Amino acid sequence: MSNTSISYEAHLRFGRLGSIQTRLEPILAATALTGLVFVPAIGKFGALVFLVCGIGLCLLRPGEMMAKGLRHWPVLLLPILFMLSFSWSREPALSLRFGSQLLATAVVTVAICRHISARVFVLTLFGCMMVSMLASLVIGDVRSDTGALIGIYGSKNAFAGSASTFTVLAFGVSMMSTAGWPLRLLGLFSLVAGASLVVAAQSVSAILFLLPTLMVLLIFMKVGRLGALPAWSAVAFTCLGLILAGLALQANWNLVSGFVLEATGKDLTLTGRTELWAAALALIAERPILGVGYQAFWVQGHSDAETLWFMFGIESRSGFNFHNMYLSNAVEIGIPGAVLQAIILLGTAFLTGVWAVRSGGAVPATLSALIFVAVLGSAVEVPLFFQFSLRTVMVFAALVYAREALHRR
Repeated sequence: MSNTSISYEAHLRFGRLGSIQTRLEPILAATALTGLVFVPAIGKFGALVFLVCGIGLCLLRPGEMMAKGLRHWPVLLLPILFMLSFSWSREPALSLRFGSQLLATAVVTVAICRHISARVFVLTLFGCMMVSMLASLVIGDVRSDTGALIGIYGSKNAFAGSASTFTVLAFGVSMMSTAGWPLRLLGLFSLVAGASLVVAAQSVSAILFLLPTLMVLLIFMKVGRLGALPAWSAVAFTCLGLILAGLALQANWNLVSGFVLEATGKDLTLTGRTELWAAALALIAERPILGVGYQAFWVQGHSDAETLWFMFGIESRSGFNFHNMYLSNAVEIGIPGAVLQAIILLGTAFLTGVWAVRSGGAVPATLSALIFVAVLGSAVEVPLFFQFSLRTVMVFAALVYAREALHRR
């Protein structure tokens, strides 16, 4: 057989391999995201699906994957810091384990972004979240004391956060000009259903944050079609309006807080949050630079954690936090680590906002809105930077997609 024939057969063989890889990549990426969405319901099996599919994506094109990981080093920076905190942690094994899992989560996210576009990412999440919301209605639970819907998520705050994510995704899908009318109609119907689920979860913060988040999505889409100068002028006036609204809220805080507290049944401590924040500040003052280590505080047997569990009547001694992401991470990894975390989150919000304004597309506007609601929620919850967390993956993915889009432009 001639060298030409051998070369031609090798070309065909490797050509077929490349074709198989190309078809396999989006399947693995979608399956990984599906496993992640259902982690609250199926636990470790969902995380295993996410990891196995992610490893498969990394192995398909290892050279390209390594180059992309180095190019998007900001995504890996915070997980690496969390993992290294084992060296000073009061629970070194836990910090090393959970930090390594968060790093793996970040690496798999970069791999997913390498193999599917931002549009496919949003549509895949929309489909998966729709299934999870339907499962929450069919087989989910309801709190016996308040009647709040918790679905397959185990808590009303977790379910409310997921329902808010689904609502934002639905609104984004309904605004996609490149999607067919059946898909856009499905998005519009899901928008109404998702908002109803947020209300059914009875989470005050989720309800209050949802409307401004949807407004941000719509504003970014509209101003992005005005041209550069009018778009940035509109953004500037919107920011100015938000600042003025904040000042007006502060000036009339007693009146507004009284109305909200009466309507929601909350007390002036926001269901104990202010007491938790005071405890967190005292703990930060004890170890301001390094903290106690990543996920090394809420551990059974730790005297400070046991005291807080007892004070707030948490009999399970688990599933509790400081209800503020910055204070929580300052306790665990110190003030410098919390500042780095804020830079990454707010930097992602800025980059996705710039991308959305420049493009005027539904996909960047949707990702920007998802980051916006995460920023809002970070003040009263701890929604981000956990291993195998969907919202953490969304932040990492938004950062990757925004950096690449802005680099191309």
